Amino acid sequence: MRRSRRTGDAKVRLFLRLNTDLNERLRAQTRYQGDLSRSIDEALTRADLNQIELVRAKAGKTAPGLTAVISTRANALLRSAAKQRGCSITVLANSALRSWLWEDDEVL
Repeated sequence: MRRSRRTGDAKVRLFLRLNTDLNERLRAQTRYQGDLSRSIDEALTRADLNQIELVRAKAGKTAPGLTAVISTRANALLRSAAKQRGCSITVLANSALRSWLWEDDEVL
């Protein structure tokens, strides 16, 4: 765990493997709207991790991987919900990102 120099908030490094469509959309969005880690943190804290529909995560090293620096709050929410739901952190993180990235599409 480390503290952000700017805010003093504790941060955690989280390694994730993302589905290809999630990886592409997340990276495309962050080209226009900012930091990849901040986007992942927002997705994890905004989603109802205990109720969100789970999406399958591609297993193994064929899925794109990344390391995000997220808040301790997002990390705790993610780990707690994954344990409670009996799923992997990867599946739950992919599910939260899918919901967050496509939420605007559902309004259209």
